[in-house]
Amino acid sequence: MSSAEGRPVVPGRPAALRTDVVVAGAGMAGVLTALALAGRGLDVLLVEQHRLGGGQSGQSHGYLHQGYAYGPDEPQLPALFRRARAHWQELTGGLAPETAGATVAFSNEAARLRAERYWQASGLPVRPVPAPGWLGPGFTSCFRSDELTYNFGHILRCLGRSTAAAGVASVPGRIAAVAEEPAGVRAELVRPDGTSVAVHGRAVVVAAGAGSPALLARSGLPPVVYCRRSFMLVLRGALPVVGAVFPEREEHGLFLASRTGHPAGTTWLVSDFQSFDGGHRDPRQLAGWWAHRLLTTLRRVVDAPVLAEVRAVSGYAAVKSGLLPSSGTVAHEFSRDLLGGRAVVTSPSKLTLAPLAAESAVRSVCARLGLPFHGLTWDGVGRQPPGPEALPGPAGEACEAWETGLAAVERPGLPDALPDIPTLSSLYAR
Repeated sequence: MSSAEGRPVVPGRPAALRTDVVVAGAGMAGVLTALALAGRGLDVLLVEQHRLGGGQSGQSHGYLHQGYAYGPDEPQLPALFRRARAHWQELTGGLAPETAGATVAFSNEAARLRAERYWQASGLPVRPVPAPGWLGPGFTSCFRSDELTYNFGHILRCLGRSTAAAGVASVPGRIAAVAEEPAGVRAELVRPDGTSVAVHGRAVVVAAGAGSPALLARSGLPPVVYCRRSFMLVLRGALPVVGAVFPEREEHGLFLASRTGHPAGTTWLVSDFQSFDGGHRDPRQLAGWWAHRLLTTLRRVVDAPVLAEVRAVSGYAAVKSGLLPSSGTVAHEFSRDLLGGRAVVTSPSKLTLAPLAAESAVRSVCARLGLPFHGLTWDGVGRQPPGPEALPGPAGEACEAWETGLAAVERPGLPDALPDIPTLSSLYAR
């Protein structure tokens, strides 16, 4: 028995695969990278071990950040967000946002002044507004931001359909290792059943986020980039549709984003600025701490009669990538080349910045393969005709990891007293 190329094939052992570019990870950065490379006439193999958007991309509250939630420690972010926004305007063309704009509220006057100075220095509009009716007492000032929220699960499904239409092949599994070879790179593909097969390509892009810690470590990225964990609370009920940011991190700032269309009412997705190293504590205990902290903060920032309309509380664990300099992440560094440019590792970053990560990866691949690079453009997902919104096969079965059974939310069982914010933050210290 022999292959089409005349090489012997061992019965029961899968033959090696060949392609131009392997893209590991079907999150937002990976899908955008695969689309852009296929648009340049390359054969692309997209590898995903779970499902389309099954990692950080599908667990997002959906904010397209403009910089209002950040501050002087991140002077580069507003310009980066503006660059990314031009891509998102193309990508979301014809698609209505879940919420248009957000309320930014402060209970601390010093924090408000710092934020205003940062916004003005960054070119962000400063628009004071009256306090909305759902906001709790004790806030000194409110502002309106330009930060929109979208259902990224829907966007990913549409992009998955575009990827399949562009001829991108998708296979279930994960890339466990990459190595240089004379014609390019060899990647080890581990399939769901545990078997391995070699994939030979001219280049490989690792866009698997926190799902590829060994490859991220090999690229020289610090552990904080790919080990941070957090939680998202999911609340449902007769709730107003709002988008809100509470940037006062020392007092436990929050992101709050709404989605509509669920039978149980409006869905609130609530996350915070805090994170931890999941490898050093019992995740159930951490989940309980975070759930209590989030709910305690919600009682402070949301008017009690509004919060009383919550009918269901659940949540799920999420991956969070850092942007603060203290965390070791460089916000403008979206990828690193390995093996003489044969491999490109994208740095997990804010979902808002995914188009810039794809742009960086595609630029590196084009340089390696001797192709011209003239920037990236996208088709608007909102203008797609009706049709199936997924990649074929296991990679397209679902897009969002809703309510993954955080029992600690319903039955916290906290063994210790609830830590304060500095203590929680110190749980991640490397």
